[in-house]
Amino acid sequence: MNLDDYTQSLEAVMAQERANPRPWPLRRRDQVELFETWMRLNPDAAREMELVAVSMHEKGFRVSTKYLVERQRYEGSVKLVPVPFFDERGIEHRYGISNSITPMLARWLLKRHPDMRILTKRSIYDEEVIANGEGQGGHGGD
Repeated sequence: MNLDDYTQSLEAVMAQERANPRPWPLRRRDQVELFETWMRLNPDAAREMELVAVSMHEKGFRVSTKYLVERQRYEGSVKLVPVPFFDERGIEHRYGISNSITPMLARWLLKRHPDMRILTKRSIYDEEVIANGEGQGGHGGD
């Protein structure tokens, strides 16, 4: 679906979303795609979390993505935009900020700041990270 085509009618967008249902529960690939879409729709929130992480790192603290998510959820200064999607039964869901994004957020931060002292644990996303050659930075657990 072309999220940048603002000339589409609401009905056309809804038809496209329903034509490409996602399995429920979400597969790893779907979670990654929804996370990437969420990051594109929420650049200010991503930037806020990144700045807090950098500040924590510069002060000598380990960075916890769970903390970043909770902080953004309750103290963030921007309105978050969830990503709507439909499952195979036609039920609409909203992919938003939740604890399920912490592994992908940690890997996103490590890709941008390889020396960041960030808490990571092995997750279902590691195989893709390793396959893409994005390194194994990080210390400790999510």
